[in-house]
Amino acid sequence: MQQERLQFLFDRYVSREASNAEERELMEMVVAPANKGLLMNILRTYMHDELPLSLPSDTAEETLLAFIREERKGPQGGVVRMRWWMIAAASIIVLLATFLLSQSRRHTAVVTRHELAAADVPAGHSGAVLTLGNGQVIQLDAAGNGALAAQGKVTISKSADVVSYKLSGHESGPVVYNTLSTPRGRHMSMVLADGTQVWLNAASSIRFPSAFTNGTRHVEVTGEVYFEVAKVFSPDGKHRLPFTVAAGNTSIEVLGTHFNVNAYTDEPTVSTTLLEGAVKVRKERQEVGLLPGQQSVLGQDGHLTVNTHVNTAEIMAWKEGYFHFESTTLAAALRQFSRWYDVDIVFEGKLPEDKIFAIIKRSNSLSTVLKALQTTNTHFKIDKELTTGAGKKLIISMN
Repeated sequence: MQQERLQFLFDRYVSREASNAEERELMEMVVAPANKGLLMNILRTYMHDELPLSLPSDTAEETLLAFIREERKGPQGGVVRMRWWMIAAASIIVLLATFLLSQSRRHTAVVTRHELAAADVPAGHSGAVLTLGNGQVIQLDAAGNGALAAQGKVTISKSADVVSYKLSGHESGPVVYNTLSTPRGRHMSMVLADGTQVWLNAASSIRFPSAFTNGTRHVEVTGEVYFEVAKVFSPDGKHRLPFTVAAGNTSIEVLGTHFNVNAYTDEPTVSTTLLEGAVKVRKERQEVGLLPGQQSVLGQDGHLTVNTHVNTAEIMAWKEGYFHFESTTLAAALRQFSRWYDVDIVFEGKLPEDKIFAIIKRSNSLSTVLKALQTTNTHFKIDKELTTGAGKKLIISMN
């Protein structure tokens, strides 16, 4: 009976059909020591016996990481997306491995239900604010599907969590700039008039012309934004029109490519990560070129460097609906939580510099995410939660 229930919940989870209650039940069963053998059998079936699962082990996390990284490599060493079931299975393996490891070590702390209740903040969802060139403001959270507005020969419409700009004919009027902004706790995607697809993480924005004219394509972004740039050719068809992005103090030039820009003002660096194609990143007189799987980093010292060893799955997890931490400090993770759950997180005491490891769905509530982190040997307690005029504030400290 127990095995059948665990199998049922696991199948529902990896097929994206599990309800929130079923996910909670599955996680409770995963961390129950009595279910370890049953879970290992299920995971081996999904992993086709490719992953050694000798747990607990000090190398359990490293083994899993090696397996995931190997699966991310394409036939020629390129970057590919992990299959959904693999991400789901990996997240359960991580939860189990880190939980069992935490049980084998001292000084393990547990967040009480009362403390977690203080952090029971729901996950963010789709929504944004669209500001048109004439000053009109459209709250997309409340806007229904269909046409939103028109600017010249451009029609603006919304379908679910996507805003689309569609140009009919040739736009010859003056350039009109619009801005799409996501508050904290929101995300949104859009299609520009040239067909370029854009995804905005929480607390981000993009300023763009309603239609690209005069053979130029230029946008400005803040926060974190992912682009899949459309290939657009000149009228004579001889060359592609460049696409440029201004982010922080950097300028990114592309011809047709997939890349992620992280330019949050509360992050120590401005980074551009390339997944496909080629880009040039400039900062004043400095310029670097990127190949797929590489990342440019503008440090606080103003120097532009290239990181050739990039975990693209970790960087792109936000777009796929996950928090994915491998080379992330607790401080960096808390900044992500603050933006996604729209809550100010205050950490009292010295923040540990150790890297944390976790794969958690962004659809979970904040309390669920913090509980998952507790199983990764990142031990902290929630001291108190306050509601201020500026919103929620969560105060936590290390045990």
